[in-house]
Amino acid sequence: MPKSVTCEVKRQAGWRIMTIEAALLTHEQQGRCIECDEPVRAHKTGTTGQAAHFEHLKSNPRCSLSGGIR
Repeated sequence: MPKSVTCEVKRQAGWRIMTIEAALLTHEQQGRCIECDEPVRAHKTGTTGQAAHFEHLKSNPRCSLSGGIR
């Protein structure tokens, strides 16, 4: 299942691409998927070895980065 490690965040100058590492460091609360523009949130590295990634707030079957969650 593909995991997104970048998203877009809203800045005064418009939407900018941000990495998962930067989003976790700056505690980003709002982002959107780089593929489908739906809202995503950042998840840190899991205790079982799952890599840090962005996850859709709601499943989007038309997006390859959604993964059919929720």
